[in-house]
Formats: sequence, structure tokens, C-alpha cells
Amino acid sequence: MEDKTIGGIRKYNFYRSLGYSPEASTVLSVATYGTRAQAILVRELGREGYIRKLYDWMQARPEKDLDEAAANFERELHPPVPRQHIEEACLKAPMTKRLRDVVPAFKAKRTAVSAVCSAPMPLSVQEMTSEYDLSFCGSVAAPPPMAYAAGAARAFPETDSYEEIEEKGARNVFTAPSSTFRMTTSSASMGILLNQIRRQRAVHMDQVRIEEVLNAFDYKAEVPTEERFAVSTELLPKSDEKKLLYINVQACEERKEHQNIVLLLDVSGSMCGNNEVTQEAAAAVFSKLRPGDRISLVTYSDSDRVELNGYMVRGEEDKEELMGILLGIGIGGCTWGSAGIETAYRLGARYFHKDRNNQVILITDGDLNFGVTEKHGLRELIEEKKKSGLFLSVIGTGLDNYRDDKLETLAKHGNGTYCVINDIADVEDFVDRHYAALTNVVAKDAKAQVEFNPRFVKSYRLLGYENRELAHEDFQNDAVISEPYGSGGHGVALYELEMSGGAAETGLRYMTPVPGSSNELCTVSVRYKDPLGDESRLIEKAVPAAENATENAELAYLLYCISEQLRGSDKLDEYDLKYLDVMLKSGRLLHDGSSNAEKLALLKDALEHNAMRLARRGW
Repeated sequence: MEDKTIGGIRKYNFYRSLGYSPEASTVLSVATYGTRAQAILVRELGREGYIRKLYDWMQARPEKDLDEAAANFERELHPPVPRQHIEEACLKAPMTKRLRDVVPAFKAKRTAVSAVCSAPMPLSVQEMTSEYDLSFCGSVAAPPPMAYAAGAARAFPETDSYEEIEEKGARNVFTAPSSTFRMTTSSASMGILLNQIRRQRAVHMDQVRIEEVLNAFDYKAEVPTEERFAVSTELLPKSDEKKLLYINVQACEERKEHQNIVLLLDVSGSMCGNNEVTQEAAAAVFSKLRPGDRISLVTYSDSDRVELNGYMVRGEEDKEELMGILLGIGIGGCTWGSAGIETAYRLGARYFHKDRNNQVILITDGDLNFGVTEKHGLRELIEEKKKSGLFLSVIGTGLDNYRDDKLETLAKHGNGTYCVINDIADVEDFVDRHYAALTNVVAKDAKAQVEFNPRFVKSYRLLGYENRELAHEDFQNDAVISEPYGSGGHGVALYELEMSGGAAETGLRYMTPVPGSSNELCTVSVRYKDPLGDESRLIEKAVPAAENATENAELAYLLYCISEQLRGSDKLDEYDLKYLDVMLKSGRLLHDGSSNAEKLALLKDALEHNAMRLARRGW
């Protein structure tokens, strides 16, 4: 048997890079959890040592690929029943209460397809329909993943949901001398953009959170060793009147000796198109486990199921046993996410240890349709659960029916981080390479406040952070929550400053009755709490007025310009557009072979594709 896709080589190399054996990497590059045939194979071959057993079984089969081999194997075990008999059985079979609730039209039209879509069936009917792979039926309203052809413009899909972004204008230092906002290390928006770009889909403004695009890139920053955070700043000239202030709040690197991880997988029908990338993310998580760590695995669809209960890792080879268990999981049904969250937290609390990293990792598209489904209810649920001391990090994935706003709510109020994956490159970057930042929380409720000196600054505009702005007084109010920082994580902010000014009486640092003589441009203050603490700590940094820009500020400025263009915003002035054009034409920052360059190249392609599309329309 041989892999029939070029993508299999990429997947094989990915699994090998995680430390999986050649045999396991071969199996995992062609086998994906979620299908009926795969689950039958697991049941017949046995979960223990399944990867090795499947490898040997594959070598003995005459078929060229696993899908064909598994389908033939299933037919050998369960010869197909004629469709006429299936339809007759469906007409006679009793309906479960859930079936009546989810498919009301079933009473009027009892066909085989309507019987199995989105609901459990009597066992006899399930057995008779084993000929048909109907796992996709859990989301019958969703369009197929590639319903929108490459290059075709489309409206923002009604089945997706994002928080609305309302761009803000500049603020005068005399009337608003300080700027306060929730710090974040989230890169979720960049993952969403990459998904849209790879599939040549239109980008909607609400999908582009500028601060998360900035965070998705690497910057040169000193990692603190003595303190929890290090604040670095750069001042980049833009024009005669304006400058850009770059701020990077870099966290220390800290990893506890052992982990207590609960991996919570959405296996409802809407996830059937995301199973490959979810499997790759799970493989990355398993590869990080070390002897003495505990791992639990919970799945949810119509109901929740515990696949692994506090398994104690014995050695690195255990990751292949864990992947064998994953391959035996099927996909289908509704999305009772709140039940899965309840179970995951219960398991996490059972094995909680204050000296361990206690983490729930949820992988889902957020398309919750059963149990607690609304944002307010999810917020109340997760705020209650986080009192246990566990942190909830969210890995979002999905092509359609993607509920970004719900996942943001869960991560923010669950004291966790949030990223989005839809390609193996995303898994390599956001899950594998930044695993410590995803799972090892070093601080929570991180807030920033910048107070500007009117001697140098007349007005300012915070670029991005529209949905993360706070009132001035919220900075010192420990009851106002913010977002966490993972190990080695960084949060970037960029301000556009209009220079010069005067002084006025306000009682703040730089606003004195007599015009101040300080040579400081501003002061950056950061408040945060220890992961299990309730009281904030404060760090401050005075920023000099001298220009000192490096590639860090240049990269952040370029990303801001690209983000505004993708938004379709009118905020870019002539200097921004000129800078964007010069930087893209010169190729600076695009060809250094880093992950930054790869992501920049995709963003550049998206801009060019958008320009051509608008030109064809005469815009």
C-alpha cells in the first residue's frame, strides 16, 4: 500500500519531526480518525499496539490506499444490505426522542437519509446502514467545505460569527492623556486570515484583529530571566508630523516539570472536514508529554465520552499508543459542547496538582447547537469552572459555521490562550513551535496603560485593540479581568502619534500646572496577576523621545498597513500606502527563510489577489 497524495510526504515528515517512529508516521500520514471504517478497524485489531498492528495490516493488503482497504474490510465484515431493505427498516423503526427534537420533518418524510442525519438511531438501523458513511450528517445545514470556488467573491457567511469591529479615530492628549487596554498574546485572527487566503476567499473586516496579526509574527526581544515581563519600545518616524510607537511586552519562559492535560475534542458532524488538522494538533500535544505527565481525552457530540481518564505517561513511546486510541474515534451528531466542558473540568480537577500545569485544551469550530450555546451562558459556565484553577486554551478550526466570537469568550473568561489552525503549517507554528505559550500560563489578567507626555505628543491612535479597550480606571481595578500570558509569549501594540503639544492641568504624571520639562515620550505600565493569584502586580517603563526603530517596528508597521488593506479600511494615509508599496516591492522581510517570511508572502498574495479582483470590477 502506498500513499496516493503528495501531501502525505509533508504529513509523514511532520509526524517524524514530532518524534513518531517511521512506522507510526507512515500510518498517521494516511489514516485519519473520524470514519466508520477506521473505527471498525480499531475494534477488530484492538486498541493496544494499534499503530503497529495497522502498519502490518496495511502492508498485507493489496489495495493502494487505506480508504479503499478499510472500505473493503468493512464490506467483508458486514456485507451491504440493499437500500430497499434499509428504507423499509427506517419506516418501521421507532424514533428516539432526540430524533424527533432534531429532525421534526422526520414525521412527514421517513427516508433513510433523513433518519440518520443529525440524530442517533435505533441500533438495528445503524447496523443496517453500515454500508453508508453518513458521519457527515451531523451538520446537514452546512455547505460543503469547498462550496465557494477559488477566486469567487462572496458575502460574509451568515453561519459564521465574529465580534463587530468599529475603528476608532485619534484622541487628543489633553482630553484623554492615557490609553488603557487588555493585553493579549492571541494570534487567532491570523489563523483565520490564513484560512481565507489559502482558499482565495474574501476577507471581512471583523475577521482582521490587527493586534492578533501583529502577535502572530516573531520579533527580536530580550526574554526576561529575573522578572515576569520585559517591556521594549521603539519609535519609528512616519512623516514630519507623525511617528509610530512600537511596544512589545515579552513574558518569561517557564515550564513546570509535569503537566495535567485534558484534551477536549469536538467530534460533532460539523468537524468532519477538520479531522486531519485536528489529528495533527492532537499529535503535537501528545508529543510534548513526558514520563509522569497525566493526559485525559474527552470527546463530545450528542453526548460526551471519556476516552482516556488521567492516563499516566510512562515514556515518549506512549504518544503512539495515544494516537492509536484517537484513530478509533468516530465523528457525527450534534454539538453538546457544554457537556464536554463539564466533563473535561471534572477530570482536570480530579488530577489537579498546584505544582503541575493544569490545562484543558479544546479543539472545535465553536458551532454549538445543544446545551449551553449562547455567549452569555458560555461566559457564566467558564467563569465558574475557572475557579478550579484550571486554564482553558482554545484551538479553533473550521471552514464554515465558524463561531469565532464564542471561542474568544471561552478563552478570555477561561484564563486561556486562543489560536486558529486549518493547515499543517498552522499546527507547526501555533501548536508545535509555540506549545509552551499555548499551555503554560505564567500570568493572567494582563492590562496595559500608556500615559503620553503633551510636551511631545498632541494626539495618538491605538492601531487595533478596538474590542480590547478599557476605561482609565479599569487599569487599577482587579475585578476587571483581562487575558493571560503563556510561557515566552509576547503581546505587541502599535500607536500612531501626532507630535508636539503643550501642557494642561490634569493631575497626571505629565499634566502639571507648569509645562513639564520631562524628556520622556510616555510611560508604559503593565498590571498582571500570578496564575493562581488575585492581586495585581505593577511594572512600569519610561519611554525616551528619541527615535530608535529597528526591524521590529518596521515589521509591525508593515503588518498594520496590510491588515488595514485587507479590512477595506479608509484609515491608511498617503504615507502608509507609500510605505506599504515600497516594502512589498523591495522584498525586505520577505526572503529571510523564516516563518515570518512565509506568512508575509501569503499576506502579500492576498493583497495582490484582492487588487486584481477589484480591478476586474472597475473599482
